[in-house]
Amino acid sequence: MQFMADILLPCESCHGKRFKEETLEVKYKGKDIAEVLDMTVDDGLDFFSDQAAILHKLQSLQDVGLGYIRLGQSSSSLSGGEAQRVKLASY
Repeated sequence: MQFMADILLPCESCHGKRFKEETLEVKYKGKDIAEVLDMTVDDGLDFFSDQAAILHKLQSLQDVGLGYIRLGQSSSSLSGGEAQRVKLASY
């Protein structure tokens, strides 16, 4: 049996950002939640440089070599090794 590939159509109202318009109107340092979640851990370290609690969590991820991971990346998309390093960073 043959299956067709998935067809992905972005939402016309949010353009694939997965948030309601009123949510996307909220900005922090000029960025909305979709833009923040699209940042890498490395980018997040610069962006949240004045937020000690967030900075500590992101630094732990960078220390285990996960600076390239996107902040909004699904945990199910991580490889086994990446998932283990996330666990290490949480201790």
